[in-house]
Amino acid sequence: MNDHATEIKKGERFAFGGNWEKFLNHLDDNRILLAEKSLTKVAGREGLSGKRFLDIGSGSGLFSLAARRLGASVHSFDYDPKSVACTAELKRRYFPDDPEWIVEEGSVLDKDYLAQLRTFNIVYSWGVLHHTGALYQALENIIVWFRPILSRCAAGLCFRQSVSYGP
Repeated sequence: MNDHATEIKKGERFAFGGNWEKFLNHLDDNRILLAEKSLTKVAGREGLSGKRFLDIGSGSGLFSLAARRLGASVHSFDYDPKSVACTAELKRRYFPDDPEWIVEEGSVLDKDYLAQLRTFNIVYSWGVLHHTGALYQALENIIVWFRPILSRCAAGLCFRQSVSYGP
């Protein structure tokens, strides 16, 4: 049993992926367009085209999909294997075999995992970090990207600026 499954069994973590599986059954073009509109507001005038977008805790994959449809290269990760599967399903439906959208399992609490990630213009994590059970560690792990350039924070947690992991 992997760590995620063990944590769920012990009641230490909620199985969000199951909810996201149900959500995908109701995903339609209108919801996708609303997600695109939301990201367009965050991105500002320069938009997402040609940008690198990191989705921490991608959940259903909806905002990763929206970012990709708006022209960003996308890197999506989630700790919950079912959430990863949901994001991968949206990639399969809308951008099969697209090398500009990476979907993988990873944890915002894993500094070694984060250290291997590349540079991103937009780091997006909506309603995720507080569900790790280690909010301050999660914030500490990602704040490294922003120490010299904290420029903008929207509701949830969304930073906009070119960022690289490391001190």
